[in-house]
Amino acid sequence: MRARGWRFLVLVGSRVTYRPWGSLGIDENDPLFCFVSGKAAPEWVQRLLGSSFRDKILLPGGSGITKVLSLRKPDLIILNERNPLNLSVALWAKRRRLPCILSTDIGSAPPPFAATPAHLKYHRFIRGLFNGAIAKTPDAMSAFVRKDAPEPILAPHGINPERFPEGRGEQKAEPFRFLFVGMMEPVKGLDTLCAAGCLLSDRGFRFEIRLVGTGSWKPSPEVESSAWLSLAGFRERGELLNEYHAARAFVLPSHGDTYGVVVHEAASCGLPVLVSHTSGACHTLAIEGESGFRFDSKNPEELADKMARLLENPILERDLGAGARRLAERWSTVRSGERVAEWLLRFNSATA
Repeated sequence: MRARGWRFLVLVGSRVTYRPWGSLGIDENDPLFCFVSGKAAPEWVQRLLGSSFRDKILLPGGSGITKVLSLRKPDLIILNERNPLNLSVALWAKRRRLPCILSTDIGSAPPPFAATPAHLKYHRFIRGLFNGAIAKTPDAMSAFVRKDAPEPILAPHGINPERFPEGRGEQKAEPFRFLFVGMMEPVKGLDTLCAAGCLLSDRGFRFEIRLVGTGSWKPSPEVESSAWLSLAGFRERGELLNEYHAARAFVLPSHGDTYGVVVHEAASCGLPVLVSHTSGACHTLAIEGESGFRFDSKNPEELADKMARLLENPILERDLGAGARRLAERWSTVRSGERVAEWLLRFNSATA
């Protein structure tokens, strides 16, 4: 968009907690960015509005954000989610009749654990402040915005596949390794994955389930002592890439994930992906028979059957891995950025 003559300003609430531009080759001192200070909202507000441990919700008081906006005089505003700081900006835009676009991963029927009923009521209540939506998950295509808003554009949470290339000659783990990467919490469905592992072991298959991450979840003593379970702990980026390259397939059995960027990382590395129905990435990256399989996160028998298909068929493993890589490229940040740019141009023409 900058190459087409648009001027962009990204207002960021913190210099340290989240730095997505670091991987894009953009210096944080680039005039593209303006940092605004802000006071974190109380814990009950964080819980109510669904903030994560990484992206804390800021209150508008003392941030100076409307002062920056008044100085820069924007023609269009894009807000990331509906927190109190952004709400003050949306109200500022409405008073000036400026179009305001919502970028969100929450729609009217999010996956379990992704939003509370109060969260959704809040979204519905303020829908009139937003003239359109950039959906970061398939569910967000049903985000609460003005009834006369144009069709949202889908631009999922994603990565640049160049950061997670396919393995070139690296030795794959033996026996066949299924990989999980993420926070090791009960909501991630690891009990289902381990139950599927027990079923496969009883059927006589040779395999390994490797868990990369840390958290409160612990396997049962019987499972922990199994020869097929491997606990890797936390891995930095270089080590993590090695984990993807050594694995033969990726599994995300979560009971509720708005998306699951780790699925994109695995697909980019050319791994077949097995993703639960309650993870948003299953709709874009886990296409049945093309890149992997979908399954019920509470049904270990179904998951075991899907895992067995890969154990029994090396050609299927190869074909699904290639399909996963193609989808990783299709939904890359670069291609999604191109689609959003075209959408913004159409949106601007329609509202001009």
